Parts: sequence; structure tokens; C-alpha cells
Amino acid sequence: MSGQDLVLLLREQRALLIDTVQAMKVIGRQLAQATKEYKIALRKEILRLRVEDGVAWTACYDLALGEESVAELRFKRDIRQSDYDVCIEKINSLKLEIRLLEGEIKQEWGA
Repeated sequence: MSGQDLVLLLREQRALLIDTVQAMKVIGRQLAQATKEYKIALRKEILRLRVEDGVAWTACYDLALGEESVAELRFKRDIRQSDYDVCIEKINSLKLEIRLLEGEIKQEWGA
């Protein structure tokens, strides 16, 4: 691969890194929203179990986690967390690729 090809590839990787960081902002906000919805639903279900059904406080949390709507919101939150974690790994991978390309360019051009 020529020096010019390496520079072009480096530019592409940098652009992809910028796009990924911008996507991470969106994904992070989606994660925050999903976490908010899950925690609100969990709190409501715990209170409902205690007040309406008279369930002991010690059992409310575990029972609330198994309630279908709460479990669905937790599932959505976990998916968003996974998306966020993948984005972090992609950023790390791109940074490594950029460093490797910079090293190849220096070697190619003797800088």
C-alpha cells in the first residue's frame, strides 16, 4: 500500500471515529431514557405490590422485577447498555487502527 493510500485510509478512519463519537452521544441519551423509564416503572410496581397487594417490603423488589412490563423495560435498558458498550469498543478499535496507520505512514515516508 502506498503512502497516499495510507493517508486516505487514515482520513477515513478519523471520519469514522468522529461519526462514532457522535453516535455515542445519541446512544447514551437513549440509554439514559431507557434507564429512567425502567426505574420509574420498577418503583411504581414495588409500591403497588406493597400498598395494593400487601406484599412484604423484602419481597416486593424481586416480585417487581418479574412483572412483565418492568421486565420488558429492563430488557430495553439492557439492549441500550449493550449498544453503548459496543460503541465504546468501536471507538477504541478505531483509535488503535489510527495509531497503526500513523506508524505505517511514518515508516513509509521515513519521518
